[in-house]
Amino acid sequence: MINSFFANYHPLLVVVSFIIAILSSYTGFDILYRLSNQKGRKKTIWIWYGSFTIGIGIWTAHFLGMLAFIPFHSFDLSHVSISLIVAISLMYLTLIISAKAQKSRAHGNLASLIWGISFLVLHFSGMESFHGQIEYNFFSVLVATLFALLPTFYILKMFMRNMLSPSLGIFRMKMISGILMGISLMCLHFLSMVGMTSHLAASEHVTINHNIYLTVGIGIGSVVILFFFILISVIDRKFTSQSQKLERTEQVEKELIESEERYRNLIEKSPMALLVIQDDIIVYANPEAIKLYGASHDKQLIGKSIKKIVHPDSIEHFKNSVDNLFKGKEQHFQEYKLFTLDKKSIIVEGSGAKVMYNGKPALLAMGKDLTEQKVLIEQLTINEQRYQSLFEYNKDAVYSFDLTGNFTNVNKASEHLTGYSSAELLTMSFEEIIHPDDISKAMTAFDNATKGSTDTLYVNVVHKSGKLVYVNVTNIPIVIEEKIVGIYGIAKDITEQKKAQALVQHMAYHDHLTGLPNRSMLEKCLSTGLELSTRKAVLFIDLDRFKVINDTLGHTIGDLLLKEVAQSLKRSVNENDMVFRQGGDEFIVILENVDRDQAAKIAERIIEMLTKPFKINEYDIFTSPSIGISLYPDDGETGEILIKHADFAMYQAKSAGKKTYRFYSSYEEEGTYNSLEMEMALHKAIQRHELVLHYQPKIDLKTGKISGAEALIRWNHPEWGIVSPENFIPIAEETGQIIPIGEWVLYTACVQNKTWHKKGFPNLVMSVNLSARQFSQANLVQTVAKILNETGLDPQYLEIEITESMTTDIERTITTLKELKRLGVRISIDDFGTGFSSLNYLKRFPVDTLKIDQSFVRELHNNPSDETIVKTIISMAHNLNLNVVAEGIETKEHLVFLQQYVCNEGQGYYFSKPVLAEEFESKFKDIEKIVISCGISQDLNDRLWAEELIQNARKELQETVRLQQGMTMKFKKVNGRFIHTLFDGELAYQLGLVPEQTIGKELIDFIPVEKAKEKTRYYQRAWDGEENVTYEGELNGIYYLAALSPIKRGGEIVEIIGSCINITQLKETEKALRKSQEMYRLMAENMKDLVSIYDVNGTMVYASPSHENVLGYPPSHFEGRKIYSLFPEADQNMHKFSFMEMVKTKQASQKEIKFKKLDGGICIFESVLTPILDENGNVQHVIGVARNITEMLKAEELLRKSEKLTIAGEIAAEVAQEIRNPMTSIKGLFQLLQKGIYKPEYFDIIQVEITLIEEIINEFLKQYKHTTSTKDKKSKNVDEEDE
Repeated sequence: MINSFFANYHPLLVVVSFIIAILSSYTGFDILYRLSNQKGRKKTIWIWYGSFTIGIGIWTAHFLGMLAFIPFHSFDLSHVSISLIVAISLMYLTLIISAKAQKSRAHGNLASLIWGISFLVLHFSGMESFHGQIEYNFFSVLVATLFALLPTFYILKMFMRNMLSPSLGIFRMKMISGILMGISLMCLHFLSMVGMTSHLAASEHVTINHNIYLTVGIGIGSVVILFFFILISVIDRKFTSQSQKLERTEQVEKELIESEERYRNLIEKSPMALLVIQDDIIVYANPEAIKLYGASHDKQLIGKSIKKIVHPDSIEHFKNSVDNLFKGKEQHFQEYKLFTLDKKSIIVEGSGAKVMYNGKPALLAMGKDLTEQKVLIEQLTINEQRYQSLFEYNKDAVYSFDLTGNFTNVNKASEHLTGYSSAELLTMSFEEIIHPDDISKAMTAFDNATKGSTDTLYVNVVHKSGKLVYVNVTNIPIVIEEKIVGIYGIAKDITEQKKAQALVQHMAYHDHLTGLPNRSMLEKCLSTGLELSTRKAVLFIDLDRFKVINDTLGHTIGDLLLKEVAQSLKRSVNENDMVFRQGGDEFIVILENVDRDQAAKIAERIIEMLTKPFKINEYDIFTSPSIGISLYPDDGETGEILIKHADFAMYQAKSAGKKTYRFYSSYEEEGTYNSLEMEMALHKAIQRHELVLHYQPKIDLKTGKISGAEALIRWNHPEWGIVSPENFIPIAEETGQIIPIGEWVLYTACVQNKTWHKKGFPNLVMSVNLSARQFSQANLVQTVAKILNETGLDPQYLEIEITESMTTDIERTITTLKELKRLGVRISIDDFGTGFSSLNYLKRFPVDTLKIDQSFVRELHNNPSDETIVKTIISMAHNLNLNVVAEGIETKEHLVFLQQYVCNEGQGYYFSKPVLAEEFESKFKDIEKIVISCGISQDLNDRLWAEELIQNARKELQETVRLQQGMTMKFKKVNGRFIHTLFDGELAYQLGLVPEQTIGKELIDFIPVEKAKEKTRYYQRAWDGEENVTYEGELNGIYYLAALSPIKRGGEIVEIIGSCINITQLKETEKALRKSQEMYRLMAENMKDLVSIYDVNGTMVYASPSHENVLGYPPSHFEGRKIYSLFPEADQNMHKFSFMEMVKTKQASQKEIKFKKLDGGICIFESVLTPILDENGNVQHVIGVARNITEMLKAEELLRKSEKLTIAGEIAAEVAQEIRNPMTSIKGLFQLLQKGIYKPEYFDIIQVEITLIEEIINEFLKQYKHTTSTKDKKSKNVDEEDE
C-alpha cells in the first residue's frame, strides 16, 4: 500500500516538535557560549554534556515530527537506537570543532558547515528506521538540504561574531539564535518530506507502535531537556556567587602578577643600566647594568659597595646627589665617572629615584654609558681643532662649494683674496667672482670635480674693488660615505709674493670704534708728557644712562652714540688737548697748561655739548656726562694717581645728581667722607680688627625653630664710629678691596657656625652675601672650597646669597653656580623680585632658596599688589622645589600671612635685629618661642603643611616616572597584525608621536610604509621568540635604538615589550667625525704650507702631514719637541727667547727660517707664529704657519744675476763703441806693416792706442762694480723692509 505522508498529521505533535527543536537549539547555543569561557577538563565535561543534551533534544524533535505525519506506521527498534547514537556522536563532533572556532576564521566556517551536515545526516538516518521503502522527491530534498546548510551556516556565524561583543545581551542573543535555528531544523525536516512516498511491507524486525514512540519520544525528550535545564539553573544559582568571587580574586591576582611582570620586564628589558642600592650596598642589578660594569652575572655586583665602582673624581658629586635626592630635591641626569669590575674607567650619564625595595627605602640608580660617545666627541674635537688650524690659519684661500657651485664655507684668507666678507661669499656662486674670460675653464674644472676628478687651473678672480687677482686653484671632490657631497678648494694668490702689514701701529694705540687714542696711548702720553708740562688737568668722563640706552636700543645704537660723543669731545677741547677712550662709556681728556678755572670752563663746555640730544638713526638720544677732575701737580705726580683721583671725583659727581663735575680736591670742603681716606682706612680695617659680623636669625615658620642666620658686616672705625655698609661697600667694590673683605666675612662666618655646632646648637645654616665683584672672580669656587676646608664646616651648612643683578651673564652664572653646588654649598637668590626675574633662566639655575625682598613684606596689608606678589613667589618657588625665605617680618600680621601661605622661613626685626654672636646665643630660646605663641595654631599649621606635602609627593611621583628617559612600547599580534597597547615616553613626543596616534594602531598607521615594513620584520622576530631583538631607526630627524623582548605567560608569548633610547647626538657626532676626517684629509693632502701647534712652553703638539711632503720627515718626528730644538745649537737660545717674547707680548712674529730636509737639502721658509688667546686674555696655544720660499728666492737670485748681465751688456756696448776708434787705428797700422811699409813712429801710435783701450776697460770694470753694488744694496734694503 502506498500512502502519502501528507494524508494525515497531528498538529499538536508538530507544535511540540517545534518547541523541543527551539529549546534544544537554545541549549546548544548556551553550551557554545559556556565553551568559550572554559578550559581544560571543565571544557571537556561541557562538551560531553552538550553532546547528550543537544543530541537527544534534536533526536526527540525529529521523531516527534515523523510521528506527526506517520501516525499509523511502525519503526525498526535497532535503526531508532542507531539514529540516537548518531545524533549524540554528531553533536560531539560538532561541539569539538565549534570550540576551536574562536581561534581562526577557518574553524568558524567549518563548524557552521558541520552543524548543517549533522542535521541532514540525523534526519535521513532517522528516516531509515521506517518499515518499508521510501521514495524521495528530488526537488524537496534539494530545498531541504539548502535549508539545512545556508540558514544554519549564517545563524551560527552571526552568533559567534556577536559572542565577542554582545551588544544584544547574552540571553537575547542565545534566544534569537535558538529560535532561528529551531525553525531552520524543522523546516529541513518537513520540507524533505514534501512529496515523499513510502511502500509498506511485512517485516521480520521488531517494531514499535506509534503510540509507544509518541509516549517514549515526548517523555524522554521532555524529561531530559527539562532535567538538564533545571540542573544548569541549580548549578548556576549555587555557584554563581562563589564563581564571581573566585573570578574577582583570580583577576586581582592575575593583574597583580601581570603588573609585577610588566614592572620586572620594564626593569629587565630597559636599555638603561639600573641598580638598586640600600645602605651603599648594591642589592639588585638589571642585565644592562651587569653588562655595563663588565660582570658575567649579577652575583658579581650584588653585595658590593657602591663606593667601589664610583671613581674618586666623582665620589663627592655622587654623594651630594644622593643626599639631595633623599632630601627631596630635583635631580637631573648628570655625568659621573665610574669603574667597571676590571677597574676600567667609564663615563655614565645617570640619575636616581627613591623607591621601596623589600619593604625598605632604597635608591634606584639609572644610567647609560657615554664612554664611546665621549671618545667620539674628543676625537671630533681634535679633528676639528686640526681642521680649523689648517683651515682658518692657512695663508691661502680655503673654501668649499656645494654641487651647484655655491660657497658653503670660506676661511679668512678667502675674504682677503676676493674683497667680499664671508657672509657675502656664502650667498654667492664661484661664477660671480671669476673673470668672464675664464668662466668656461672654471666651469669645466668644476664639472670634472663633481664627477670625482681633481683639477688644478689658473684663473683671474675679480676683487670686489674691481682689481684682478691671479690665482692658482685646486678643486678636489669631497666624498662622504662613498658619495660626492661637495667640492673642496685651495686658491693661492700668485699676483704678489708679499703683502705689507698695514695699520698695526695705529691699531695698537687707537680705539677701533671711535678712532680716538686708547688706554695704551694714554699711558704713554702721561709717562712722558708730565715732565714737559707745568700744569695739566685730567678729566674723567662717564656717560650717564648709557647702559640703559645700550640695553634698550641695542649695541649698534650705543656704538654710534659713542662715536658721536667722541667727535663732540674733540670739538669741545683746544687743539693741544687730547681726548682718549678709556673703555666702555668712559673717556679721559688731558688739558695742557690750564688752571682750575680753565679746567672748570672746559668741563662746563663739555657738559653743554653732551647734554644736547644726539640724532642717531630715527632716535633723539639724551645723555649727560659726569666729570671728575684732578690737577697736576696738586692732586698727584704720576699719571696713574691722577686718573685714579679723577675717577673718584667722577663718582662724587654722580652722587651729586649726575650732569655735573667735581674736582678731586673739593671733597674735604663738603664735609663728607673722603673716598681716598676711606679707601686707605679700609686697607687696615681687617688687620686692626675693626670689621665685625652681626647675625640675624632665620626662623622655620613651620616649627618655630631657628634654622640659620645671615651674616651682616659692620665697620667700627676708631674715629668715625660705626660706618654704614652703604658708605664703605661701594668704595670697596670700586677699589677691589671687596675681595679680601668678602673672604674675611666668609671665613669668619664659617668659623662662627662651626663653633655653634660644637656648642650643641642645632645644625644652623650660615648665609653669606656675595658682592657682584666677588661673584665675577675666576677663583671664587676655589676660595670657597679653601675656606670650608680650613674651617672644617660641612658645605651643606653654608649658604651663598647672590642678587638677581649678578645673573645678567646667564651662561657664566650657571657655570659658576654649578661649580659651587658641586662643593655641596647651598645657593640663595637675595632680594628676589626687585631685579631681572626670568623664569626661563631661573629654572636653569641650581639654586636652593628664594628670598622675598623686604619691600614686599613690609607693605603686605597696605598694598594688595604686594600680597599677590608674595603669594606668587611662594607658589612659584614650591613648584620649582625651592625653599622660600621672607625678609622684613616686623609684625604679627606679617607672620600669620606668611604661615597661611606656607612660606618656609622668615627673618626680620619681629624676631630679632642683627646682633653679635654672644647676644645671638643668649636670645636663642626666646626667639624660638615667638612663632608658637604669636603665629597661627599648631593644628592649622600642621594641616596646611600636610596639604603641601601631599602635593609635593604627587609631583615627586610624577617626576620619578619622568626620570625614565627614552620611550617604552608594547604590542600584541591580533589577526596577523601587530597592535600597540603602550607607546609613551619623552622620546615618543620628540618623534612627533602621541599616544592617541599609536595606541590600538599598527606601524603602518603612523609611520611611512617602507619604514613600517622594515620594522615589522623585527617585530615578527621578537614574536617568534627571539630575545633582545635590536634595531636602529629614524623618524622626523630623530635617531633611536630599540630593543624588543617577548613576554611569556604559561609558556606562550602574549606580548612584546620594547625600550627605545635617543641616539641622535651619537649619530650626529659620528657623521660630523667622518666629515671632519675627510675634510682634514683633503686639506692635509693638498696643502704645502707647514702648519703646527705649540703649547705656551714651545712644545709642538701637532704637525700637519705637509711636513712629510715637504721635508721628508713624518709629523711624529716633530711632535713633542721644543720649537727651538729644531734649529742649530748655536741659534737655539735666540729662537727660544723670540718664542717666549712672542708669548709674553701676545703679538704675532714673522721671520725667515731654514730647515734641513731628509735628503740633505735646505729649505727656506717664511714663518708666522700667532698666539691664540682664551676668554681671559691668556695665551692658550700658538699657531705656526711656514711657507716654503726657497724657489722664490732662487728666482729672485736669477733675476738679480740677469739684471747684472743686462747692465754688463749695456756697459759693454758702450765700451765697444769707445774702443772702436783705437782698434780701427791699430788695425790700419797692422795692414801697413803687412804691406811692408814700416816707420818707427807706428809703434808709438800702437802703444798709445793700447793704453787708451786699457783705460776704457778699467773704467768699464769700475762702473760695473759700482752699478751692481748699488743694485744689491737696494735689493737688500727692500728685503729688510719687507721683513
